[in-house]
Amino acid sequence: MERIAFLEGFSRELRHEKNESRASMNQNTKFHVVLDIDGTTPPITVVSGAENEYYDALKNRCKKTGDFRKDYKCADDPPLTFPEKCKKQIKSACPCDANCHKKFWSKRLPVWRIMRKYKWRDDLPNDIVSGLTVGIMQLPQGMAYALLAELPPVVGLYMAFFPVLIYFLLGTSRHISMGTVALCSLLTGSVISRFYNPALAATVLGTNETNALLQNASLTSTNSDEPIEIDLPNHVKIAIASSVCLFVGVAQLVMGFFKMGFITTYMSDPMIGGFTTGAAVHVGTSQVKYVFGLHIPRSDGVFQIIKTYALIFQHIAETNFPTLIMSAICMTILYLVKVQINQRFKSKLRFPVPVELFVVVAGTMLSHFLNFSDRFHMKIVGEIPAGLPVPTIPSLPSTSVYTADAIIIAVVAFSQCVGLAALMAKKHGYTFDANQELIAYGAGNIFGSFFSCYPYAASVSRSSVQESAGGKTQLASVVSATLVVIVIVSIGPLFESLPNCVLASIIMVALRSLILQILDLPKIYKTSVYDFLIWVVTFVSVVVLHVDYGILIGMLFSFFTVVIRSQRTKAESLEKINEVHLYEDSSKYNRTQKVSGVKVVGYSSPIYYANGSLFVKDVYNLTGVVPEKRKKQLKRLEKAEIHEILESRNSISPLVKETNELGSVQSLDYKVESGAKQNQLNGSTKQINMLESITGLNALHHVILDLSKVTFIDSVGSKVLKQIVEDYHSVRITVLLTCVNDEVWRVLDATDFLKLYEERLYLTVDDAINDIQTQMKLRSAEELKKRQYQPQRMRIRKENNNPDAQEDESLLTLESEF
Repeated sequence: MERIAFLEGFSRELRHEKNESRASMNQNTKFHVVLDIDGTTPPITVVSGAENEYYDALKNRCKKTGDFRKDYKCADDPPLTFPEKCKKQIKSACPCDANCHKKFWSKRLPVWRIMRKYKWRDDLPNDIVSGLTVGIMQLPQGMAYALLAELPPVVGLYMAFFPVLIYFLLGTSRHISMGTVALCSLLTGSVISRFYNPALAATVLGTNETNALLQNASLTSTNSDEPIEIDLPNHVKIAIASSVCLFVGVAQLVMGFFKMGFITTYMSDPMIGGFTTGAAVHVGTSQVKYVFGLHIPRSDGVFQIIKTYALIFQHIAETNFPTLIMSAICMTILYLVKVQINQRFKSKLRFPVPVELFVVVAGTMLSHFLNFSDRFHMKIVGEIPAGLPVPTIPSLPSTSVYTADAIIIAVVAFSQCVGLAALMAKKHGYTFDANQELIAYGAGNIFGSFFSCYPYAASVSRSSVQESAGGKTQLASVVSATLVVIVIVSIGPLFESLPNCVLASIIMVALRSLILQILDLPKIYKTSVYDFLIWVVTFVSVVVLHVDYGILIGMLFSFFTVVIRSQRTKAESLEKINEVHLYEDSSKYNRTQKVSGVKVVGYSSPIYYANGSLFVKDVYNLTGVVPEKRKKQLKRLEKAEIHEILESRNSISPLVKETNELGSVQSLDYKVESGAKQNQLNGSTKQINMLESITGLNALHHVILDLSKVTFIDSVGSKVLKQIVEDYHSVRITVLLTCVNDEVWRVLDATDFLKLYEERLYLTVDDAINDIQTQMKLRSAEELKKRQYQPQRMRIRKENNNPDAQEDESLLTLESEF
């Protein structure tokens, strides 16, 4: 009991000494510590009273993000409610005054802005030549692609006229050629072929007519194992196609009104490449039966290509050899002229040789005069009505069957068109509006649906010809449409004897460029393995499953690769390169310098639910300190310290007595310091230092998270940052955040992170490190002051007859500032 009373008295005396010493330091104006402004030289002791100016100047260099935003950030607009957003959208769409009217119509009718600057003397001849060239191409391609869509060939000619006029008025691109394309034709034909099923055919034909057609199909069928298809009349096919066209137009118009032109950004170039190549395989497969002259039912649904080739090989013995020979001759001529002449001598030809038109005319004449249909049983185009169709409101039969298909066609057609429009605009130095393009496509499809059209889009081949032939504006499309309408009205019926195999040959050769996209795979693989996988997965899904499933799987897999990339992103240990004032990965760059006791961690990915736990693990690995493990080790050290303190209490009193007898002030001071250090039960700083000395780690006291490359975080990311801050705080390591952008700041504010830790956010890594070094130098200055008053403290201890061995360690070591 006497020993305990002795220690308590000594402790009270030391506390009194501490308070007097601090008061003396604060009142004494002779000793001051001055730091230089850049914080590079050690502190010095001078006789002055104006050192606060230096401290303030140094502190102001360490800018915190919160202070910066208060000084420079503009006030955010209040968030709008949903009714207010709708009102704002309607107001922007409806002009209210003269200036708004002019701006509105200039934006919604780009033709007015384009034609106002039109150079009639220079540009008109080029547009006429270009339009005639494209119009000649439109004739055979339109009929061929209409056949691909399971429609009469004349429908392809309609599409080269009606929708093109609307795009001329509303479109913003000056060089793309609108009309029939293989992809939209294939998707439309896929929808129409579903109605060949007797159950669906009954919904558009009625039960009686369906039963009559079903009976005729059963009598003409040669294989009872094959599914029986209903041969729908042409007017029914056109009604279905027009309904699909109307739905596609409405979908595109709505997307344009709500400014959803960004939707194509979710369809990456590798995905588009794999999708178009897979669709080309589908298109080519659908034309094989026309090339061989086979009469087989059209397959649809999952494994369509596999089913089709199974039927082809099953009926290969029924090949019509005259049809096959004529197809081979046409494909050979088309290939030689298009590849060996048009492509090879492209720079020397004003416009390409219209070999498709020559093949169509020659095939029609041979078929008509040699009577191929009767003599060789060669299937021909058949009746082509003269004149333009009468406008008719789409009947919308069984809309639930193709609603999802219409949305897919709308997105696919827009993605193909906008990519081509962007390419042409960049090449010729003008701008285009993706949202206005959506409105133009939608209005063109809605208008065309009243004239027996199906969804249209921009053709890559025709657009290239229109641009290379010197076309300047969409006036070239008006010229081509005029040529097509002349053909429809006057000489359309002359093509009734055209063999279908000629049109199939045109399609097969046109697919060559799409199929050859597979040769880009080695280059894509070298560029990015992820892009390579996206291309392959999309292509295989389209070919093996179906076009609809393929585009869906391709988009989902593209999203999945984004998640995988963010999860595979590793945090980096950053160190400064003084010559360029940048912080880079120390394992990848030379001449980097680190700051003792500070670890800078960078991350090049968003922090969200998919990679939050991985980010925490990376930070722990880079810093070399796992808080949970450190806590357990500290507990073991604390238990060991308690045991040492209990054993040392028996030796404190004899030591004090002995030193008093010897009268050694220096010896007494040393023994008391040793006892005080050993008796600090709650001194976490000492425990961490002891642990680091045991494990051989550097004395880490700060972790800086560089968020300059973190584009966004979610609520999980905010929790992750809070977890890191609190976990390290529990082991006396301070975490600072730097380079926080506005989006990350907004989420941190919304999740109440800033309420707790706003003082830990700095503008740059340099600001954070400068502040740390400033605090460390101030700490060193305090220690210097204490050493200067050390003799006075020793005299007080010598005169004290009741020392306290439990005195706080703060008299002997500097308390942590953090």
